[in-house]
Amino acid sequence: MNIKNIYYFTTSSRAFIIQMVFTLNAIYYVSQAGLNPLQLVLVGTIMELSILLFEIPTGLVADFFGRKKSLVIGTFIIGAAHLLEGSFPEFWAIAVGSALWGIGWTFISGAEQAWIADELENKSLDQVFLKGAQYSSFGAFTGIIVSVLIATVFSVQITILIAGSLLVLLAIITLMIMPETKFVTISRENHSNFRQILLALKGGVSQIKGNTVLVAIAAITLFWGLASEGFDRLWGAHFIGSFSLAEEDSIYWFGSFYAIAFLLNIAVLKVVEINMKARYATILLLANSVLSFAMLFFAFTGNFLIAVLLYWTIATLRNINYPLMSVMTNERLQSQGRATAISMFGQLDALGQVAGGPLVGIIALYTSINGGIAFSAILIIPTLYFLWKMRKVA
Repeated sequence: MNIKNIYYFTTSSRAFIIQMVFTLNAIYYVSQAGLNPLQLVLVGTIMELSILLFEIPTGLVADFFGRKKSLVIGTFIIGAAHLLEGSFPEFWAIAVGSALWGIGWTFISGAEQAWIADELENKSLDQVFLKGAQYSSFGAFTGIIVSVLIATVFSVQITILIAGSLLVLLAIITLMIMPETKFVTISRENHSNFRQILLALKGGVSQIKGNTVLVAIAAITLFWGLASEGFDRLWGAHFIGSFSLAEEDSIYWFGSFYAIAFLLNIAVLKVVEINMKARYATILLLANSVLSFAMLFFAFTGNFLIAVLLYWTIATLRNINYPLMSVMTNERLQSQGRATAISMFGQLDALGQVAGGPLVGIIALYTSINGGIAFSAILIIPTLYFLWKMRKVA
């Protein structure tokens, strides 16, 4: 198996397994664990707080000790997190599981991009990231079908437990099949460990500060974080509460929501890959303009079918942000210290989500879920300014 195929396999397999949980966790949180709107957002905030605290340390792990080790550790921790939350349908277990999930994800986020960029020596990154996103979308689509089948035959809780077990297995497989031939540690023998950490952090900051596009990407990442957490935690509750979906019906509807969204995402990414190379800032500007309006209308529509169509639009547009931004980011970063620099962007996203999540949750608690989603839509608008400024150079 060549390097690209290993990358496609690991990313799509992880997307497949994680989507088994994400398809049903809104049902699990609301119908079985009985979480209220503020608790729903707090679960996400706890996850993002753990990302905020651990993103840089785990990025340093990837840069000092290897991207492969970081990926294996992260996948294992996420598996353990799902096993915990699936074992106890209570707020405390879900909260602790979310914290573990966030820590696990920080081991993966910068390391995976840095690993493939290093192994390919920065060649054809746009093609690899876009194709990887398509494979991940297909994996997630398959995970939706499998999760609905398992939940129908057994239960939502059993589905989450199976997914956790599969992630632990994937960690073992990754350890066995993933090569690491181009990694160069940033460790320096003539410096203390603390000095080396400071130098790594300084290097990551200097890479970002020295490039106007990376500075703009940093600002966009922060606002995406502010906007995303509230929507992630409230859209499912909006469907269940506003349209009175029963638990057994929710399983099929949520499966359909995710499945169609991922098929649309695959199609859109393919169009971008073939026809719109090197115009990514313009694409993101148009996508996020439509996204903010779609979220606003989604918040207040009383028509179920219109809400479904708007959700598919929102999910499709949101899922093109990450691969396109990854291309623009990695093309401008040096190999040494790449994972640490990428982790800084992840930390900005987490900071936004930690700040934006509780604010949206409080608005939703004291007004309505609709109001919380609408406020999330408004938080996207500042990104349009930075994308407009970037469109001529990225």
